[in-house]
Amino acid sequence: MTQMLFFESSYSWEITFGLALAGFALGFIFKSAVIYKQRKRILRLEDEMLANHARILALEKKIADSKRELKGNGVHEDFEFAQRNSAREVKVS
Repeated sequence: MTQMLFFESSYSWEITFGLALAGFALGFIFKSAVIYKQRKRILRLEDEMLANHARILALEKKIADSKRELKGNGVHEDFEFAQRNSAREVKVS
Protein backbone atom coordinates (compact mmCIF):
# COMPACT_ATOMS: atom_id res chain seq x y z
CA MET A 1 0.00 0.00 0.00
CA THR A 2 2.78 2.42 0.83
CA GLN A 3 4.43 1.61 -2.47
CA MET A 4 1.40 3.03 -4.30
CA LEU A 5 1.57 6.31 -2.39
CA PHE A 6 5.28 6.84 -2.96
CA PHE A 7 5.81 5.33 -6.39
CA GLU A 8 8.73 6.33 -8.53
CA SER A 9 7.74 8.20 -11.66
CA SER A 10 9.63 8.25 -14.89
CA TYR A 11 9.41 12.05 -15.00
CA SER A 12 11.69 14.31 -13.05
CA TRP A 13 10.38 17.34 -11.22
CA GLU A 14 12.07 19.61 -13.77
CA ILE A 15 10.08 18.10 -16.64
CA THR A 16 6.86 18.24 -14.65
CA PHE A 17 7.48 21.87 -13.69
CA GLY A 18 8.40 22.72 -17.30
CA LEU A 19 5.21 21.11 -18.64
CA ALA A 20 3.09 22.95 -16.07
CA LEU A 21 4.79 26.24 -16.95
CA ALA A 22 4.30 25.61 -20.69
CA GLY A 23 0.61 24.80 -20.11
CA PHE A 24 0.15 27.97 -18.11
CA ALA A 25 1.89 30.03 -20.81
CA LEU A 26 -0.22 28.52 -23.60
CA GLY A 27 -3.42 29.10 -21.62
CA PHE A 28 -2.43 32.68 -20.87
CA ILE A 29 -1.62 33.39 -24.53
CA PHE A 30 -4.89 31.82 -25.69
CA LYS A 31 -6.98 33.78 -23.16
CA SER A 32 -5.16 37.02 -24.01
CA ALA A 33 -5.91 36.49 -27.71
CA VAL A 34 -9.60 35.93 -26.96
CA ILE A 35 -9.78 39.08 -24.82
CA TYR A 36 -7.98 41.11 -27.53
CA LYS A 37 -10.48 39.94 -30.16
CA GLN A 38 -13.42 40.81 -27.90
CA ARG A 39 -12.07 44.29 -27.16
CA LYS A 40 -11.48 44.89 -30.87
CA ARG A 41 -15.05 43.80 -31.64
CA ILE A 42 -16.46 46.02 -28.87
CA LEU A 43 -14.55 49.05 -30.18
CA ARG A 44 -15.82 48.39 -33.70
CA LEU A 45 -19.41 48.18 -32.44
CA GLU A 46 -19.00 51.38 -30.41
CA ASP A 47 -17.71 53.19 -33.50
CA GLU A 48 -20.69 51.92 -35.48
CA MET A 49 -23.09 53.10 -32.76
CA LEU A 50 -21.48 56.54 -32.67
CA ALA A 51 -21.80 56.82 -36.45
CA ASN A 52 -25.47 55.82 -36.26
CA HIS A 53 -26.16 58.34 -33.50
CA ALA A 54 -24.43 61.06 -35.51
CA ARG A 55 -26.63 60.20 -38.49
CA ILE A 56 -29.76 60.30 -36.32
CA LEU A 57 -28.77 63.70 -34.91
CA ALA A 58 -28.12 65.02 -38.43
CA LEU A 59 -31.58 63.86 -39.53
CA GLU A 60 -33.20 65.41 -36.45
CA LYS A 61 -31.44 68.68 -37.27
CA LYS A 62 -32.79 68.52 -40.82
CA ILE A 63 -36.31 67.99 -39.48
CA ALA A 64 -35.98 70.88 -37.04
CA ASP A 65 -34.65 73.15 -39.80
CA SER A 66 -37.50 72.13 -42.11
CA LYS A 67 -40.08 72.79 -39.41
CA ARG A 68 -38.51 76.17 -38.66
CA GLU A 69 -38.56 77.03 -42.37
CA LEU A 70 -42.19 75.94 -42.75
CA LYS A 71 -43.17 77.94 -39.67
CA GLY A 72 -41.62 81.04 -41.24
CA ASN A 73 -43.76 80.48 -44.36
CA GLY A 74 -46.99 80.02 -42.36
CA VAL A 75 -47.37 76.41 -43.44
CA HIS A 76 -46.34 75.01 -40.05
CA GLU A 77 -49.66 75.82 -38.37
CA ASP A 78 -51.58 73.86 -41.01
CA PHE A 79 -49.18 70.94 -40.58
CA GLU A 80 -49.65 70.86 -36.78
CA PHE A 81 -53.44 71.21 -37.15
CA ALA A 82 -53.49 68.20 -39.49
CA GLN A 83 -51.36 66.16 -37.06
CA ARG A 84 -53.60 66.96 -34.08
CA ASN A 85 -56.79 66.11 -35.97
CA SER A 86 -55.39 62.84 -37.32
CA ALA A 87 -54.33 61.77 -33.80
CA ARG A 88 -57.80 62.19 -32.26
CA GLU A 89 -59.75 59.09 -31.43
CA VAL A 90 -63.41 58.66 -32.10
CA LYS A 91 -65.23 58.07 -28.82
CA VAL A 92 -68.50 56.23 -28.84
CA SER A 93 -70.72 56.68 -25.83
